[in-house]
Order: sequence, then C-alpha cells, then structure tokens
Amino acid sequence: MNDASPDVRRRVMDLRAQIDHHNHRYYVLDDPEISDQEFDELFRELTRLEKEHPELDDPNSPSRRIGGAVASGFEEYVHALPMLSLDNAMGLEQWDEFVVRVRKGLGDRGAAFWVDPKMDGLAVEIVYERGKLVRAATRGDGVRGEDVTDNMRTVRNLPLELKPGKGVEVPALLDVRGEVVIAKKDFARLNERQDKAGQKTFANPRNAAAGSLRQLDSRITASRPLRFLGYGVGRVEWASPLFAWSSQSEIMDGLERLGLSIPERAQLVEDADGVARLYEKLLAERDELPYEIDGMVAKVDRLEDQRALGATSRAPRWAIALKFPALQAQTKLLGIRIQVGRTGVLTPVAELE
Repeated sequence: MNDASPDVRRRVMDLRAQIDHHNHRYYVLDDPEISDQEFDELFRELTRLEKEHPELDDPNSPSRRIGGAVASGFEEYVHALPMLSLDNAMGLEQWDEFVVRVRKGLGDRGAAFWVDPKMDGLAVEIVYERGKLVRAATRGDGVRGEDVTDNMRTVRNLPLELKPGKGVEVPALLDVRGEVVIAKKDFARLNERQDKAGQKTFANPRNAAAGSLRQLDSRITASRPLRFLGYGVGRVEWASPLFAWSSQSEIMDGLERLGLSIPERAQLVEDADGVARLYEKLLAERDELPYEIDGMVAKVDRLEDQRALGATSRAPRWAIALKFPALQAQTKLLGIRIQVGRTGVLTPVAELE
C-alpha cells in the first residue's frame, strides 16, 4: 500500500477539522450549519481515507467517536493532583456557617463566589497536552481512578483537540475536571430504546451515565447520549508564563473559549447573600433544567483567596456543596408482604404503585 500523497494528507486534515467544527456546532452550540446527510458524507469520506491509509492514524481523529475494540479491563490512573471531595451544606443555615468561616479565613473580608449547578453524573478528569486529548480517567477515590480514555473519546461534545479562543491560548498542559451526564430527555429516549430491545432500563440518569462510561466495549459507550460538562481544572501549565487565570470565573470562561461545555446556569455571584438567593431560585426551577441536579456548588472566586483558605485532607475550605432537599412525592401502598430471610428473620416489605 502506497503512502498517502500530500493531497490526501491535506484532505484528511481538512475533513477532521470540518467534522470537529460541525460536532461543536451540533453538540455544544445546538446550532448546526449542515444537514445530517452532509455530515454523514464527510464522516464516510474520512473513515474511507483513514482505512486506505493507516499511516494517517490519529487517536484523536473524530472517526474514533464511533468506538472500537473491546477492552480487557480498565487500567488504574493516578491523578497528578487529588480530586478532593466537597463538604455539604444541608440548607442555608449551614451555608451561613460556611460564609462565616470564609470571612474569618480571609481576615474578615467578604468574597465573590462562582456557582455551578451540582450535576448528578460521574466525575471525570481529562488531560490535554499541547491541546490534544491524551488521557481521561474517572475520579475514583480522588487519588486513583480508572483510565477511560477510549470511552471518553466517543463523547460527542468533548473536544479531542483544543483550539485557541478569543483572549485565551491553549495551555501546554491542562487537566479539565467535570461531570459526564445524560440529559433528561435523552435519558427518557435511552430507556425507551432499552425497553424495546428487551434490555435492562436504568433507574436514573446518573446510573445510566456511569454505566455507559464504564463499558469495556467503547462502541456501547458511543451509542449512549453522554455529555461532558466542565466545572474546574487540576494542573495548568502555560506555554507563555505571562498568561494565567486568576479566578474561577476566568477559568470557566477560558474553558468555554477553548471549546468545552460548562453547566447551564453556572455564574459569578458577587456576595454570599446573592448565593442564598440563587439557591432558592434554582431550587424552585430545578425541574426546568435539562439535567438532573441535586444542589449547587459555590466556590470562592479568586484563586489567591482559595490558596489562602487551603484545604483539609479531604475537602477544600473554599468550596461547598449546597444540597437540595430530597424530592418527595405521594404514591399508593398496594400491600405489605413478609419476607423470610435465610436465618428465619421476618421482614415486612411494602409494595408501592
């Protein structure tokens, strides 16, 4: 087989760029520029050329989004910086207590906060080197996770290569942290599809997202409607030492400009009272959001203040998860049956509608 000519190489690079562009328009901006048929024609031409010229293989080609061979198992991945847990505030009274601790830690000075809806999905870290996706891993225990690089490459809204955005260069090294989720409407369609195929349906979007990402066959992952929403970073190393982010809001704006998706309604809030008002607003509107959320996360905005506040062994002192009350609903009690355990213990079991 002959090596690819310069014209073929240019065409392959052009097709990859076009497909990446249209994936971003469709899956991130929800504003497609071409029809599905036109997109499919570009995709088929790329896969044909890559098959004819295996020397042009690239692990970050958009053709990899369809999945590949079955893996024998997931390798362990050690996070360069631990993915810490968050302390919880079970309501606004505990939020007020957190604010008092922050003010004390900052010398009786207030702070602005970056607030994200707390997505109910699976936490993942994506590693980019010189703009190219090289590794993806689950959070695991915060120190060690599972390498799910091949599966994450199938997630359609996740850029395989970062592009410079307005006012932001591509870091030499960037760990993007976020959540893999499934939208409510996509979850309903997925369960309908599973049911029609006689396969197991999922209890909730989080279980569906976690189960889909941890498939050993990446072709199954590719068939699931997964989305990645970034909420922060780990390591950041710049090619130019003069450029750096100084706040959480700058980080989130930078991630968007580099082509990554962030949670809907994520925003900068000027003070603690504003966070409390936003909590009440999101609680009232949670059913209107496209994704399941179980609260929101508030982070002190300035990175200098974050460093001053520091962290415990398990959680940062500059961030907290404000949890919503559990959803409640009424149902009908159909009956109560008695279950007999192996040791003869009798347990009443309620059967609900």
